Parts: sequence; structure tokens; C-alpha cells
Amino acid sequence: MMEFLVVYSLIIATVLVIGETVILIKTEKYWPLSLDDYLVCAALFYCAATLEQNSSQYILLVSWGFMAGNLYAMLFTRMDPNGGSRERLGLLSIMLGAALIGAFCTIGLLLQ
Repeated sequence: MMEFLVVYSLIIATVLVIGETVILIKTEKYWPLSLDDYLVCAALFYCAATLEQNSSQYILLVSWGFMAGNLYAMLFTRMDPNGGSRERLGLLSIMLGAALIGAFCTIGLLLQ
């Protein structure tokens, strides 16, 4: 399980960093709104490198939870019938699912 979480965390963090950077470059998104995404990716990279430490496993769970919470808020804000932009709903749904998978796998690791 630990090896899977290391690789999975690295892949998801890399995808999120690249995706967020592309969005920043191609849209007029106010850049401070991306700082939370970059911070959670930094935490995922750190935890992937130090996952054998018990504290890193808890930080990883918090990181997945933080990411899932942000993605949930973005998804439903964009689905708002009174002004939601409906931009990238599919991608947000996939990333929310990925964050939940990461959280559940981390819980499984902690319960071993």
C-alpha cells in the first residue's frame, strides 16, 4: 500500500501542478487563488518522499482532505444554477475522485 501511495501522490501532485500552471497561463485567473493548490502539491511531494514516517502519513491524509474539500467547493460553485460558470466540471469531478481515492488509501495505510 505504501508504494502505491508514493507513486499515486507523485502522479496526482504532478498533474495538479501542471494543470494549475496551464490554467494560470491560459486564463486571467488571479494568481493568489492558485497558492493553495501549489501548497497541497508541495505537501503531497513531501509526504511521498517521507511516507515511512508516521507524521507524514497524517500530513498526507490532511493534504488529501484539504484537496478534496477545495475541489468539492469548486465543483459545486461552478454548478450553481445562479451564476456558475460550468467550466471544467468533468476534470474537477475526476480530480475530486482522485483526492478521495488518495484519502481512503491513506486511511487504509494508517489502519494497518
